[in-house]
Amino acid sequence: MKRLVLIAVFQLFVSYFSLATHIVGGEFEIHHIEGDRYLFRQIQYFDVVNGNPQAKDQQINASIFRKKDNVFVRSVLMLFQSESYVPYTNPECTNDKLVTNRIVYSTEVNLNPALFSDPQGYYMVWERCCRNNIINNIVRPDETGQTFYLEFPPIRRNGTEFRNSSPQLFPPLSDYACVNRFYYVDFRGSDPDGDSLVYSLATPLNSSQFEPLPTPTPAPHPYVTWVSGINSTYQIPGNPTLDVNEKGFLTVTPFDEGLFVFSVKCEEFRDGQKIGEVVRDFQLFVIDCPDPGTSPEIQVKAPASEIFTSELDTIRLKVEDLKCFDFRIKDKDGSETITIRAEPVNFEANLQSILSTNIGYISQPEDTLGVQVCLPDCPYLQNEPFIIDVIAQDFTCPQPLMDTIRLIVLVEPPPNQPPKFIEPVQDIITASFIEGSIINIAFKAEDKDLDSLLLLVEGNGFDLSQYGIEIDTTIFENGKIDFNLNWDTDCQTYPFNLQNEFQLKFYLEDADQCGLDNRDSITLNITIDLPDNNAPIVLIDNEHVNKELTVRIEDDLSFDIRAFDGDPLDLLILEAIGVGFDLNDAGIDFETKTGNSNIRTNLQWRIDCENVNLSLKDQYEIYLVAEDADKCKLPNADTIKLTLNILPPLNNTPEIFVNGDVLKDTIFVDAGNLLDLNITGIDPNGDSISLILLEEGMLDELGINFNPGSGIESVSSRLNRKTV
Repeated sequence: MKRLVLIAVFQLFVSYFSLATHIVGGEFEIHHIEGDRYLFRQIQYFDVVNGNPQAKDQQINASIFRKKDNVFVRSVLMLFQSESYVPYTNPECTNDKLVTNRIVYSTEVNLNPALFSDPQGYYMVWERCCRNNIINNIVRPDETGQTFYLEFPPIRRNGTEFRNSSPQLFPPLSDYACVNRFYYVDFRGSDPDGDSLVYSLATPLNSSQFEPLPTPTPAPHPYVTWVSGINSTYQIPGNPTLDVNEKGFLTVTPFDEGLFVFSVKCEEFRDGQKIGEVVRDFQLFVIDCPDPGTSPEIQVKAPASEIFTSELDTIRLKVEDLKCFDFRIKDKDGSETITIRAEPVNFEANLQSILSTNIGYISQPEDTLGVQVCLPDCPYLQNEPFIIDVIAQDFTCPQPLMDTIRLIVLVEPPPNQPPKFIEPVQDIITASFIEGSIINIAFKAEDKDLDSLLLLVEGNGFDLSQYGIEIDTTIFENGKIDFNLNWDTDCQTYPFNLQNEFQLKFYLEDADQCGLDNRDSITLNITIDLPDNNAPIVLIDNEHVNKELTVRIEDDLSFDIRAFDGDPLDLLILEAIGVGFDLNDAGIDFETKTGNSNIRTNLQWRIDCENVNLSLKDQYEIYLVAEDADKCKLPNADTIKLTLNILPPLNNTPEIFVNGDVLKDTIFVDAGNLLDLNITGIDPNGDSISLILLEEGMLDELGINFNPGSGIESVSSRLNRKTV
């Protein structure tokens, strides 16, 4: 008994720690390595304060399903790799109630293209229980798990490799928030392929079962249950409530203290089409913070102005203007370290070099910190204002207080003469050439500033080399390019049967001081006129119509098949194609024919039960196709369909004769006479037949002798008995 009690206690102990509350959040990542090899990774955030260390997993076994029909494809076992502390933005703001570790699991996997090429893509899931038991915005958090979820595209599309890595390097929430204080964080990840990422709030996913490690299930997955007053668009009580913009910037001004779980969906787009999705769960810790003091105050003085202000209208700067803005920063709290940064708003660039300094100290409330921002002579955007936010912030916990001034500046670039095509003079040229022509078009371009020039020539939807288009440069020097387009349009060398209309784009760009877009372009539309070609004609029994016939097994079919072509030099090919079956397998005799102008062949078929199974197929469709191989290999084919509906063979009932007469219902024999009958069966169709006596059980009882028999077309046997 003692041993039994000990075992029961041990099992209870294991169950307690397996279900320990510990999950903060996390997400999946998939990284393409090379070929069909990928790195699968899960990032999991662990609550060090409220979680139990024994709830940490040494491995996770995720499942991949096909999106089209939720069919399981394969599992991915990821092993523990590392665990690290998530630092606060400002280490001085540490709160012992918020300590989070980042745990990484990963493995490398070769994906089988046969399994991972469905156009609708796939998704990966892993489930774990349970979340922190102190979460305030969901019901029974200690009984609520998390489903980690990621969607990814096929690795082949239309037979071509499609390579993709999922979004990655998502930052965790490393800071707590304060009641009634604006909270902000950049929650964005990055995409190694340069795909577009769009963010939105989502309802967190629950696990499918209340177990430590539920078996991952296919979609749809259950959601967490919000407490009263909370929903997918109001996940954290606040004004404003939690929000994430499309670029991944997360904001909230919370009302109440507590721990709040939320979820953000990151969708991945390429060429305007969604190709993937990852769902990130996390939680925000909100406390009642002490008075943060006052925010820094920043003012600016525009070039050629003597007045500092907290707001500027759009500034227009000419080439000769000074481009330095003076800023002064105050902080009524005093004894504050101030950092200054410049952030691009409508463009991307590293702007640290435009600041005279990025940090300073304000000792007394009446002191002023001076900073200068000097813009380069070349604008960040061409022909439109660029926007820069200059931000001054202190070191208040948990997040700095800040003030921002927005600069909207339109900078005139240094003078530059754009490059220009001077020959031909038209921007759009449309021309036709007879097949076989040698095309030569001369181009001349110049730049009056004598800048070096870049020439780019591209075909719209085709490769120039595939069609033998050559660009020969005769002069290439600063400020000048002369070149020729040379093209031998021989259709026997190049595939004009695939395409005979072409659009070429010629782009000319100069290497000006600012690298601005000053391109000139010419569009060349060329049509290659191919020689006339008569289409062939195919006939069945001298008729140019589709035929549908009803025939029977054992019928002998014969069709006269002919093809004509009005071009006597074209090679004709006449062939037959079975729709969904092979002609040889069905016993159909047809010989593909080739020849010039007029060719002829036969299609013959003895329909046989050995080759036709009516229970499987009773209709046979055959395409008769005639195609000519003209000089330019243009697709000129004629097709007629022959449809044969197959019926069973005709079958007449066999007859039975007794002593040469047709069998009657009753045969009279006088008592005492010998019963001796000659029984004959005859089949008018010549089939195999059998002759049997139905009341076989009565033979011995009645003393009747009869031997069953079988034969082809006819069979005979004797029935005899001595009557009493």
